[in-house]
Amino acid sequence: MDTPLPPVPAESCPGPAAPAATPGARPEPPRWDPRDEACRILLRLESPEARARELVDEALEALRPAPKDAALLSELVFGTLRQRALLDHRLSAVSHRPLEALSPWVRCLLRLSLYQILCLDAQQSAEAVEAAAAIALFRGHEGISKFVAGCLREVCRQRAEDKLPPLPTHPVPRLAVETSHPLWLAEAFYEAHGWDRAAAALRADNQAAPLTLRVNPLRGGRDALATRLHQAGLRLEPCRHSAWGLRVRESADVRRAPGFLEGDFHVQDESAQLLAPLLSPEPGWSVADVCAAPGGKAALLAEWVGPGGRVWAFDRKPGALDKLQASLRRQGLDNVLCETRDSTAPRPDLGGALDAAVVDAPSSCLGILRRRPEARWQARPDAVPGLAERQFRLLKAAATYLKPGGVLVYFVATWTPEETSEVVERFLDSEPGFAFERAQGRLPAEVCSRDGFLRIWPGQDGMDGAFAARMRRAR
Repeated sequence: MDTPLPPVPAESCPGPAAPAATPGARPEPPRWDPRDEACRILLRLESPEARARELVDEALEALRPAPKDAALLSELVFGTLRQRALLDHRLSAVSHRPLEALSPWVRCLLRLSLYQILCLDAQQSAEAVEAAAAIALFRGHEGISKFVAGCLREVCRQRAEDKLPPLPTHPVPRLAVETSHPLWLAEAFYEAHGWDRAAAALRADNQAAPLTLRVNPLRGGRDALATRLHQAGLRLEPCRHSAWGLRVRESADVRRAPGFLEGDFHVQDESAQLLAPLLSPEPGWSVADVCAAPGGKAALLAEWVGPGGRVWAFDRKPGALDKLQASLRRQGLDNVLCETRDSTAPRPDLGGALDAAVVDAPSSCLGILRRRPEARWQARPDAVPGLAERQFRLLKAAATYLKPGGVLVYFVATWTPEETSEVVERFLDSEPGFAFERAQGRLPAEVCSRDGFLRIWPGQDGMDGAFAARMRRAR
């Protein structure tokens, strides 16, 4: 844990002082509080490798809190991430120290406490302040406790008197604060794709992602499954663009729904489902999915190529394909071969032997920020060139698997030009034996760009953002 802040003079903290500990005595640890656990998780999410959903699920599994506390823990983590820029804007106006100069755990505690005050229940503001002060006293010292309580009480006073500081006046910084994105990210989207597209996409990042199912065509049709699930109490509607997609219209635990254990359907966003018609694999094809984890697309491809086909699923992280193998067993698919492999070094024995290859490349993930709100704060503008270089190398390596006439699909869950069209253009310039094939005719017109790519903006028709290109090796 970081070194605590030095004591803050009481006169610099507006509002009544937080309860002080007996001089010379260590304060008693407070009872378990979901706010304290949320602070720990938010602190861990400052690491670029951490994932909010995984950390929250791990905490709930280990601690098994009461349902009310579990719900508050989840809401504080995800809500704070989605509103962080606005929270920082409010806190900067009341803190006498720059937020970046505070210890990271103090920033996290201030943010989540202010989120509870401003966005959850205004009637419990006093309780939220007291809880934050108690956590700060135990984790730090009396000076930090007074500082945290003072900042929070001052925002409460500003709101009660309708004196909250105004938002930035320039449109792009204002949009960044309103939608809670880093300023560089809002500027990049605006410069690359214009104001209307940027405003709509950044606002969509803060909307809840719908639960979408993909029907297993080997087990039956979409209408038949929809009827069974409807009879079980689920409210569904067909997806607009995927002929195999069903969208659940209200919260439900689909793991308990009929057909889940039998592999009749799989949870997958509609944009990811469109990979199959873009690639259009035929029964009996051999396909490589070179960045396969967590495995939804590999299972999708296995369904399309059928029992006579084969899918090679590669991922470089040990254990990354464990969930895929469990899912394959549930769905009754035995035509997928999983292997831990860095796909920039392809298997020599498969060179020129496969019908298709899919590169679902690691990216900045800016198309799925509604599912991974922490990614907007972990992403860095200086990381994009490095990601684009790896994406290019993955494409080059995957191309070696293809026989003449083989199809290569490049797929990323982001919208930056450097990671999308520019990677494809660079690859085609370096590989004269490959030709670009337009998405029109294979996919609905609404998801095809004028230059022939699959391009889905974040939130478009309720989908995750995505980009894909189809290329073919000359015969």
